[in-house]
Amino acid sequence: MEGNPGLRWGNKFGIMPLPVHYSRSCGDPLEYLRKAKSMVDRKKKSLEAHFSYKIVDMAMTYLGAHVASLLYYRICCNTTFSISNVFGPQEEITFGGNPITYIRVNVSSLPHALTMHMVSYAGRADMQFLVAKDVNPDPDFLAKCFEDALLEMKAAASTASNSKK
Repeated sequence: MEGNPGLRWGNKFGIMPLPVHYSRSCGDPLEYLRKAKSMVDRKKKSLEAHFSYKIVDMAMTYLGAHVASLLYYRICCNTTFSISNVFGPQEEITFGGNPITYIRVNVSSLPHALTMHMVSYAGRADMQFLVAKDVNPDPDFLAKCFEDALLEMKAAASTASNSKK
């Protein structure tokens, strides 16, 4: 950060609400990913996340932290679950001479039954789930379902890339 005066410290948090469609009848496990990627690409071009950040940043600057936090809380109250995706360093880093083996993100007190965090670090992606046990009493089963779905998508992507060669 010291060698790059254009960079600044702090969090920048924008929001892109996306609908989640569930369908067991689809034979291709990558079909939802294609639809989601198409939606995300359109939303990136619309600058929705940048504007949502700027609006809350202006609310923070001119109306204070209380109003800005209420704004985000109201947005979170009207969503089913949230997914955060944080890009970490591409190479391994050390802190005080000790290697950092993984980086985790944690956000608590969101009004969701399910929150999923994903952090990529040094070529590896870690997923972390926060689950309201009164809504989902078996979070291990839910985590296994996510793992199975991701492995199924990985296998389908591998098969698709091999068939194109």
